[in-house]
Amino acid sequence: MTKTPYQLANIPVDGDFITGPANWIVAQARKFGLRYLLAHADDGVIWGRIDGDGLHTSHGIAPASPPLRTATLQQARIFGPPGEVLLWRDDDGWRARLVADVSDNDDDILGEDHILSGNTVETVKDGFTLLHEGAQGMRHAVPIVITAEQLKHHQLRLRVRHYITENEDGEASITLSRLVQLLPEA
Repeated sequence: MTKTPYQLANIPVDGDFITGPANWIVAQARKFGLRYLLAHADDGVIWGRIDGDGLHTSHGIAPASPPLRTATLQQARIFGPPGEVLLWRDDDGWRARLVADVSDNDDDILGEDHILSGNTVETVKDGFTLLHEGAQGMRHAVPIVITAEQLKHHQLRLRVRHYITENEDGEASITLSRLVQLLPEA
């Protein structure tokens, strides 16, 4: 391993984010070619998809998904195959960073799929699929269309990319991870 398998860059978070978080998210997604949003707020989880006409969130589809508000937002990940923008709040305000792959360095990257909950399609609306699982009634609305037939053959997964680097002693470890995409994807 001779070079870092990722690029890391800080992104300024200005007052536009505070007054219009959806517009800021769309601007970052378009700038870096990203497609999805996964946000964690004090009052729940928000999935989103960035299309040509803007940001669409799970708020109107999933009963427990809150609206996107900076007052309750803890962190957000805007992601896709080209990279990920991570946005988080600390004591000094909002911060953001971009992680993207360095070309021609696939040997130092490890892909992993995380299985997401949801084994029953409850409804499909506006490009989101409301999924249900278990007797506890756990639900979430992912920003892709999944049919009941697809779920029979493929579990819903979130692809994560891990970056491996060596320390000065030559010991390799995962030093950074990012979200890549939702699967199965049309």
